[in-house]
Amino acid sequence: MGRLEYNTDLFERATMERMTGHLKTLLAGIVENPNTPIHELPLLTEAERRQLLEWNDTAVDYPRDKCIHQLFEEQVAKTPDAVAVVFEDRQLTYGELNAQANQLARYLQKLGVGPEVLVGICIERSLEMVVGLLGILKAGGAYVPLDPDYPAERLAFMSDDANLKVLLCHEATRDRLPECAARILELDEEAAAIAEESPDDPKRLVAPDNLRLFPGARD
Repeated sequence: MGRLEYNTDLFERATMERMTGHLKTLLAGIVENPNTPIHELPLLTEAERRQLLEWNDTAVDYPRDKCIHQLFEEQVAKTPDAVAVVFEDRQLTYGELNAQANQLARYLQKLGVGPEVLVGICIERSLEMVVGLLGILKAGGAYVPLDPDYPAERLAFMSDDANLKVLLCHEATRDRLPECAARILELDEEAAAIAEESPDDPKRLVAPDNLRLFPGARD
């Protein structure tokens, strides 16, 4: 029977017992599967694997009679001052995100966005992208994600194929967009006009079975 010695000033007993369990699991794996590469052998004990699976079982049965943005609004009412989204050194609380999305939604509605209307969004990962997606949903529309790194010809095809009503972008992606029939809405350029809209939740025009996401052009 082997013995493990360790510095009690550096390690807790529970930590060493856990490490010993990992070592035993690894050695047992080597004996049972001598031809298997070390990096493919299990290290966690059976109990740890079960616990990890339980921790990652995050499936939630969401209400089927509510839209995504309605569930978001319920969270806003509960924790308006809690941080909702963080990107690099910037962040928005639930209240701030909701207010900005509401202003954009009302602006989009004035441009004709409503149920079953497709709105493209070509924005790099940012707080503005989150505001844009939520604003489209609150306006009643369905969003069509357009990758800014796609060639201009591809973006033009996707835009025309989806028959977009409006296409959201920001200054960083505006020059990458080709000429298309959609109304181009550059968020940076029209920020002042959007900010004049009410920050209150817009009137609900959609139902859960309305289109929310359109996957884009068919290959």
